[in-house]
Amino acid sequence: MFTRNKVFTERTPGGYPTMPGYQVGGGATQTYPGDAPQVSYAPERPQQFPTPQGQEQYGTTSASRPVTMDDVLIKTVVTFGTLLLFGAGSWALTATNPGLGMSVAFVSMLVALVLGLVNSFKRRPSPALILGYAAFEGVMLGGISSLFAALYDGVVMKAIVATLITTLVMLVLFKTKVVRNSPTLMRVITVGMFSIFVFYLGNMVVSLINPAWSFYGPNAPTIGGFPLWIVVSLIAIGLAAFSLVTDFDYIVTAVDNGAPQETAWTAAFGLMVTLIWLYIEFLRIFAYFASDNN
Repeated sequence: MFTRNKVFTERTPGGYPTMPGYQVGGGATQTYPGDAPQVSYAPERPQQFPTPQGQEQYGTTSASRPVTMDDVLIKTVVTFGTLLLFGAGSWALTATNPGLGMSVAFVSMLVALVLGLVNSFKRRPSPALILGYAAFEGVMLGGISSLFAALYDGVVMKAIVATLITTLVMLVLFKTKVVRNSPTLMRVITVGMFSIFVFYLGNMVVSLINPAWSFYGPNAPTIGGFPLWIVVSLIAIGLAAFSLVTDFDYIVTAVDNGAPQETAWTAAFGLMVTLIWLYIEFLRIFAYFASDNN
């Protein structure tokens, strides 16, 4: 019954499974099993999500308690702690043996990509797979960051600070309702993310044909004197920043609607994906300007 219900197959642009009663923009309305999710903006939420119905559509038992903000915070700390732990080991390996470290980082990137796709399409979150994703992403990021730190002094710290500041700013804008999730925002993010993916895929294809054609190489096409990929990275940063709004909205709606406790793992995974993307784009841009100054 789960595979035929749109509640379990439809997903948000951030890769989250949709939840019963979830509407973009933070609204929640009463839904019934078998109905297709209605996407509309509602300024208010009911005070409590009907637990029996939510448990039925999520396939949980009556003993399952609803998710809380503390659950989300704990799962997020655990996933990022795993990433940092494996990232530190990869950093040390790359610093002592760059060739081996980057080889391990490349393999980890491929494994993380597979795990990321698996986690995105699973109907119910798997803590083991999410922590596995965090571990392999940590190895990949640790290797790349170690290499960039050796080549360009200070760029890693700048990228970390920029990522944290961007996250804090978007959180404040979301909490003060200056920026809200909406169907329009989700459509823009979806189209933008697909366009960025096409750019990355195109670069990979032309690089395999002829490395000199790479969009990131010295012969990269330019716009206004800047390489095309710089413009794309700036757009990607904007998309990632506004994707944080959908992440925050998902968390708030899950807590308010009494979603199952396991939803905290989905929220932690979504935040990790967005923040990793944001960090990598900042790292690329800071490295470019550092190399240009040298």
